[in-house]
Amino acid sequence: MLCCWASRAAGSGLSPTFIVSGGETIVASAVVIADPTGQRDSTAAIQKALDEVAAARGGVVFLPAGRYRLDGGLTLGYGTTLMGECVNNIRRGTVLMARSRETPLMDAVGTETGLIHLIVWYPQQKPGKIESYAPSVSGHGSLTIRDLTLCNSYDGIYLHSANACVLENIRGTVLHRGIVAPESQEFSWMHDVHFANTYWRKAAAVLAPARLSGAQWDDVNIFTREHLIGLELQRIDCMAIYHYAADDAATGVLLEKNPKFPALVFGFGGIVADFRGAREEDGWAPWYYFMHYANLDNVPETRGKRYVFCGQRRAPVTTAGSFIDVALPPHSAAGDGITDDTGAIERALADAGQHGGGTVYLRQGEYKITAPLVVPSGVELRGPLGTGKARDARETCTLAVYCGQDATHPETDPAAVTLLGDAGVRGFTIAYPQQEYDVRRLHPFPYSIRGQGNGLWIVDMMLLNSFNGIDLASDKCDRHLVRGVWGTTFCHGLNVGGESSGGKLERISFSCGPWTEAHGRLGGKITAAGTAAITDFILQTNMAFSFGDCAGETAWGLFAYEPCVHFHFYADKGRGCRDADFWQSMHDMARRCNVLAESGGNINLLGYFGTGTGEQNYNWLETGPSFQGPLNIYGKTILRAFQNHPLRFSENQARFYDEVSLTTGRKAVATGTLAGSSPAHAVDRDCRTLWEASAGGVLDVDLGRARRINRFGIESAGFIMSKNCNTVEAELWIGDDGRHYRKAAVLETGGATCADMPFAPLQARYVRLRVTKPGADNIIRVASFDVFEDGREAAR
Repeated sequence: MLCCWASRAAGSGLSPTFIVSGGETIVASAVVIADPTGQRDSTAAIQKALDEVAAARGGVVFLPAGRYRLDGGLTLGYGTTLMGECVNNIRRGTVLMARSRETPLMDAVGTETGLIHLIVWYPQQKPGKIESYAPSVSGHGSLTIRDLTLCNSYDGIYLHSANACVLENIRGTVLHRGIVAPESQEFSWMHDVHFANTYWRKAAAVLAPARLSGAQWDDVNIFTREHLIGLELQRIDCMAIYHYAADDAATGVLLEKNPKFPALVFGFGGIVADFRGAREEDGWAPWYYFMHYANLDNVPETRGKRYVFCGQRRAPVTTAGSFIDVALPPHSAAGDGITDDTGAIERALADAGQHGGGTVYLRQGEYKITAPLVVPSGVELRGPLGTGKARDARETCTLAVYCGQDATHPETDPAAVTLLGDAGVRGFTIAYPQQEYDVRRLHPFPYSIRGQGNGLWIVDMMLLNSFNGIDLASDKCDRHLVRGVWGTTFCHGLNVGGESSGGKLERISFSCGPWTEAHGRLGGKITAAGTAAITDFILQTNMAFSFGDCAGETAWGLFAYEPCVHFHFYADKGRGCRDADFWQSMHDMARRCNVLAESGGNINLLGYFGTGTGEQNYNWLETGPSFQGPLNIYGKTILRAFQNHPLRFSENQARFYDEVSLTTGRKAVATGTLAGSSPAHAVDRDCRTLWEASAGGVLDVDLGRARRINRFGIESAGFIMSKNCNTVEAELWIGDDGRHYRKAAVLETGGATCADMPFAPLQARYVRLRVTKPGADNIIRVASFDVFEDGREAAR
């Protein structure tokens, strides 16, 4: 069901339209009026709306259900989202009928763009004579694609830069390339992506004049099984991938080097789970220096576990208060950054609350507030953006906070925005114009957002320069949802506690980038020295994610860059975080530690990727004496410079479930084994047990049958002894008969506890570990010797 309310205000720019579609609420800055039958070309009409919204500093262009013929391509400028009808049905959805072969159908040339609820169909593509087309989607960074069906695309999605991209719920038939991403230098996320030829067959039954015949169906299958690469990744910096498959591809996943980057910095870095299909690693080396991507599919203890993504939340739709545009009388907010709009926004929020809830809308502009705002139950305070923002290169809609400066009690004083139960914020930036770029004159401010009730949501928000970010710990906030938040926070990023339970956290990232790259606001103030000072300050003070007294928290894709601590589990009135699952967390360059566990228990990190500054006095994981545990870590990969410290926690406090390799549990024999040790300790997946041997000793493992292998790794003694006991260099030798061996690969660890080396696939039944350069005392100490099967072979 589609319901619309349009607002009009002379001289106020774009007039928003409030739309209820498929359980979602949409606020469109423009609604396209074009031929929905597909008879006439709609390219110009849609492009006109996209250009108008981009010129107004971003927003949503809504394209109602129908079939739209596109003889040319569409270009999306900064902050612009093209959104179709929210229905999971080709017959009733928004279908783009693409005809041009030379240009991408949708080219997101600007950043902070979005493509949502769209179906792509190429009516001139024929199964028996497949022709090449430009990609259906071309992206240049900070692109969100959600709910996209590619019925018969030749090339699906090409991301020139995958920086801060979000790909979710993408499905369809692609013939040549599904998703290609040559590079990124920023966090990105992908989940629920499925390519299969059945989508074309089902779409043709609805969109084509005739169904595909059996022979045509065979033609499609033959073509994709010879030509299709489902997912092609090159130099990717920190990507989480969950639920991916390409059923009818020649190669499901291709990981290959990007020659633009140095040898140790050109590979794929991230965490994958339910990552199905044959994988080919071509000329590949690990990103982050000897770190292989963490693969939960190799961790048997995670089988049967899954993350369930939270659905969309919205304010109730009532007769009178469903939609209030603060720019209109009687509220008449100016949004010029000069006029005090506090009273106008307060009155609009109160009106919506009195009518049982609704959406209070902030148009493009800057809204100055001089007193804290409270969002009543059932009300959403919403800006024009259809997606979140990773950077604020061009300001779209900003709540400019002029209250709370130099707060005496910044952690407890009233927040800039307080959300009561079942209230939310979405689609705008919170900024502090009075905050200094020079951290020597930094002003303390209270939290930007505080929760005071259950069922609240914080979605697609940017915190540009918050002293403290989001507080869900001062009050009980059951069933909260925080999703799509980027921000720079100086002290606290997100704090959860207050006896809250059942919360959801998805795609949240904190770093210095939003503030130090805020060219639109800071202009010429940005300097290398100023950025370095801000970064150093955040490294000294920032707790990115803090968890006190909370239960049943589930999270996916929590990232941060250069805080003091990434995850802090602390005691809150004697209680801590418990029964919590954190899926696919990536913690980049912490100063003190990645995980600081002082209270709580039954905390699960499912897929973990961590790096740090490597300072001598700190470790990537620290526990306090009162932490009972367990902290269960499933599938880890840790930067070598941040893992050279002895274990400071018991087995009850921290448990590791690393990836199972071909050597795990196999019979191992060795020469030179020291008394009290055993070769079995190198193949038991227990980092606390060591195979110890004199220099020159070797370890042999029979894999049981010939296997096609392409990487090996070792975990040395650094977790339980000093870094001087680590292996410096090791070699992998392979053989066919257990007597004759040949050298296959050399691993130079740099003294790291964990190190990993890929190589061109080789066939072998017997593998031998030869430690050619042991630690400083000339004793070999190996906690784990791992050999992995080539992804293409393992998928058979």
